[in-house]
Amino acid sequence: LLIHPLCGLPSILLCVLVLAGCLTVLQTVSASRKASTPVSAACLTLEPTTLQSTVTASGTVKSASTTNVYTLVNGCVVKDVHVEVGDTVQAGDILCQLDSSTLEDSLEKQRLSLSVSQNSTSQNLSASEKQYRDAVNNLDNGLNTTVNSARSATESALRALEKAQQDYDDARADVDDGMNSQLVQAEEALDQAQLRLDRAGETYEKAKDQVGDAYREVRLAASNAKKERDAAQKVVNDLTNQLAVDPDNKDLQSRLVIAKADLQSAQQRLDFAEEDLENYETDSSTTYGGQTLRSIREAYEDAQTSRDSARKSLELAQAAVDSQLASYATALDEAQIAYDNALVSQQAAETSVRQGLEDQRAALNASRASSDTSVQELEIQSLEDQILDCTVTAPVSGTVTAVNVSEGGTPAGVLFVIEDTSRLELDLSIKEYDVGIVAEGMAATVRADALEDQRFSGELTAIAPAARAAAAGASSGSVEYAATVAVTDTDTPLRIGMSAKADIIVEERQDVFAVPYEALGVNAAGQDVVYAAVQGADGVYTVQEIPVTLGLESDLTVEVEGEGLTDGLLILSTADSAAPGQRITPVTDSGEETSSSGELMDMMMGAAQ
Repeated sequence: LLIHPLCGLPSILLCVLVLAGCLTVLQTVSASRKASTPVSAACLTLEPTTLQSTVTASGTVKSASTTNVYTLVNGCVVKDVHVEVGDTVQAGDILCQLDSSTLEDSLEKQRLSLSVSQNSTSQNLSASEKQYRDAVNNLDNGLNTTVNSARSATESALRALEKAQQDYDDARADVDDGMNSQLVQAEEALDQAQLRLDRAGETYEKAKDQVGDAYREVRLAASNAKKERDAAQKVVNDLTNQLAVDPDNKDLQSRLVIAKADLQSAQQRLDFAEEDLENYETDSSTTYGGQTLRSIREAYEDAQTSRDSARKSLELAQAAVDSQLASYATALDEAQIAYDNALVSQQAAETSVRQGLEDQRAALNASRASSDTSVQELEIQSLEDQILDCTVTAPVSGTVTAVNVSEGGTPAGVLFVIEDTSRLELDLSIKEYDVGIVAEGMAATVRADALEDQRFSGELTAIAPAARAAAAGASSGSVEYAATVAVTDTDTPLRIGMSAKADIIVEERQDVFAVPYEALGVNAAGQDVVYAAVQGADGVYTVQEIPVTLGLESDLTVEVEGEGLTDGLLILSTADSAAPGQRITPVTDSGEETSSSGELMDMMMGAAQ
């Protein structure tokens, strides 16, 4: 046997003792672990994150720019189709070619018809134009015999009129030289009467100006009342005359009764107005130069009567003189009538000639109209345009997404659909309870089931002001609003027609702590709490309750704030079975248990002691 140099025991015996001690320690540790084994608990690591509150809406991917291509040409079959679905085209590229042979045949016929029409009418039109120009020149140069004869007759009548006028003027001069004193006195009396009238009128006007507008209004009222009375009297007279012709007419009788009542009322108003005028004119407060307005007005009216009387006397005196000139005037009138008749005959002749010219010009215009080829030219232009339209081109650049024609077919409706696949958008439906919290301009994340976990940036660009029409039998909760989300990312694998969803970001918080709703609990005081796995000095994890304040909520998580929340803190994923002070073994998202690095050795050393 070998003896150990330090303890003096044989080496084999020493090994046996050490193995026995280890076995005892292991048994002790095992018993200790069974006595207080920590419970495994799923935990998550708390770390700052970006939290979003979103509204999710489903829809279909479509192009932001869609152009339907039509043709205005009818009756032409498709000759060639140059594109297929998926082809990229530029504006002006040929999409298809229609067979234009029928249109070209029609164009050739129209051109030939136009040429024949132009040749056949050219000579007739030239002859009509020459005839019209000759007639106009003859009239302008005095070569028309009909007009010349009428003008000669008028000139003769004018000379006879001039002679009769001269005879009358001579006779009048003779009479003027031998005018009697009665006519002179009558003229002087008229002049004096007019002078007195002018002075009385001037005084009357000054008096009215001094009194002011009130007098004018009273006089105007009286004048208007007189006009109304005269008008009412005329109605009565007219109805009376009509009844004389038709005495049994009941309608005329009723109207006459009403008209007489109106006349009586108008007469009363006139009487009142004249009474007001008389009272105003005789009022002592309206005097001028010591005279009342009435006396001034009566003086003016008397002057008018005197002037009219003097004028009548002059007229009588003048009549006596005029009778001497009657014979000369008769001769002058007859000469004037003869001249007027000659002038009318001349004008009639000239009108007749001009009317003939107008008829010729109308015939010329008719010839020009019949030779007008503008309608045929328009038809030719229309055929040329249709032939050009037989080449159907792309109005915009983009990708062909629909081809609705084939060679040999007759085009109708939309021939091609061209869409801009680089500018995509989602046509969405937003629920009624979400539409109040979203707004145009909000960012969005676009995703499609066909593209698995890929996400693309977008923006809410439009929300319909009115709800979509609900389907028959739909509940009120099915009300939806159309909306559009533009995809702002370019060169995405999204395709037109894909079903997709948009997560519209209503609110976003960055660098905040968030936990799943399952991690939230409520303590005895009614506070919201989370349960943290806190490692003690002995390396063992225990559950610790941490009160928190809730913030922004998302579909799966909620923002939490509170003292004790730190980056890297382990939080129990489920709060249902958590109890403060409970010993646990945290299990992280990776499935690994977390334990103290010296836990086993500490337990072994404790057992050995």
